[in-house]
Amino acid sequence: MSRRFSRLAGLACAAPLSLALASVASAQSVAPDDDAKDSSGGPQASASPPGIRPARSQPAPAEALPGGRKGPPGVPQALRWTEDWSKKPADDAPFLEKIRHISLDADDDVYLSIGGEARVYYTNWKHSTLGLRANDDNDPVQTRLRLVGDLHVGPYVRAYVELGDNREHGEQFATPPNEDRIDLYQAFMDVTVPLGDAGKLTFRPGRFEMPLGNGKLVGIREGLNMRLTYQGLRTTYILPGKLSVDAFALRPVAISADSFDDTGDAGKAFKGVYVSAPKAIAGFGTDAYWYRYDRSNATLREGTGDDQRNSWGARLWKRTPQFDFDLEGTVQRGSFADQDIRAWGVMLETGYSWPSMPMKPRLGLRANAFSGDDDLSDGKAGTFVAAGPRLPLYSEAAFFNFSNMVDLYPSLTLKPVDNVTLMAGPDFLWRQDKADGVYIGPSGASFAPYDGSRYVGTALNLEASWQTTRRLSFRLFETYFSAGDGFARNGGRNGNYFGLLSSYRF
Repeated sequence: MSRRFSRLAGLACAAPLSLALASVASAQSVAPDDDAKDSSGGPQASASPPGIRPARSQPAPAEALPGGRKGPPGVPQALRWTEDWSKKPADDAPFLEKIRHISLDADDDVYLSIGGEARVYYTNWKHSTLGLRANDDNDPVQTRLRLVGDLHVGPYVRAYVELGDNREHGEQFATPPNEDRIDLYQAFMDVTVPLGDAGKLTFRPGRFEMPLGNGKLVGIREGLNMRLTYQGLRTTYILPGKLSVDAFALRPVAISADSFDDTGDAGKAFKGVYVSAPKAIAGFGTDAYWYRYDRSNATLREGTGDDQRNSWGARLWKRTPQFDFDLEGTVQRGSFADQDIRAWGVMLETGYSWPSMPMKPRLGLRANAFSGDDDLSDGKAGTFVAAGPRLPLYSEAAFFNFSNMVDLYPSLTLKPVDNVTLMAGPDFLWRQDKADGVYIGPSGASFAPYDGSRYVGTALNLEASWQTTRRLSFRLFETYFSAGDGFARNGGRNGNYFGLLSSYRF
């Protein structure tokens, strides 16, 4: 209890610092606007890239694409490179607004934007691996600092650099992506070629974040200090409002804990094409994609060896002020340690909102199914493996990986006031195949297969977010996992997660 109190005390001390920073920019720190709307006219959180679900609080969300639509002018975004600071600030603007647009020529065609982030995240797990490993309680405090420099040379050339410092304090065991002393987090150029009525083409070489689609299978890993980043080349064609085509050839960045020592991972390669048409079928958006993720010396329940995995998928989605729908299916083919890969995944997220009612209620339903391996001796690898999974697909606790998992999650979302969002519901979880195990957390380590029920357990989830100003936000997470009888008899434990996060972006 004393450890938890000391961690919370540290976070409480950090919160006034964020508030003090906010007061420096008080002239520009305003209450959030009404519910955001995406390109299809439906509500969506603007400050959130795929993989993040903060309050629905700001207009016109940014597109997570090179050359794509930027966020609303003068509002910090979760993906910092999607921000719009093109407007020159007034002469009497606060300092933190002035440095977001520093003119470097008389015509204001060349300008530099300087920004940053300070984040403190207290996390407390009881049985973080649900009993897979002994002594698996952990209650660290994460601290994340960022400094951003964004140089624009006319409308078609930009250079973006983001430095990061990441620390973990008071941990019982280390989580590697939480510890990375000052390093080059992102560094890339965007060169855009205008094609007139035919759209535009943007080339992005360098190191960068790259969520794809809804960010469920290729996300950004926001729950940890270090997000997923890649280095290589990304090329994007956009015909605004009609079509985008994304092609990339990259290596994931391997994180080392010291300063300026992160490099591309020589044992992994990621390439593919992602196509999106926002209003292709009766107002529904349609995506299609192929990507290949190669890993040397990968370890799965089927063994250890080279994993060369192709994912072919399609997505159908739509958002209106009342209705949201997102259905995605993926099949995986390739080879793993001389075995043929035969895996699949299906993801559904839908809901209905009543925006004119008090507290703007939304009833939601999330359902996912990912294949397991029904026979470890048949020469086929049937366990689904995502390239960059958004583990908070289940909850912020990230107790489970996607492999061999089926879940059903009804939820209720309420907005007591415009800048506060509450979401709660039970998540029911099963194994897809009894011949395969239960896969835990980011590592993907698993419990051995066991006889008996497929039912794994139920997670009771609560999320609360408060967008205090357009720069300062707080989030709270609580998940209690109750293990099913069969899982408990085979080593599974009940677990609990509590998280409290404060973030200030300028």
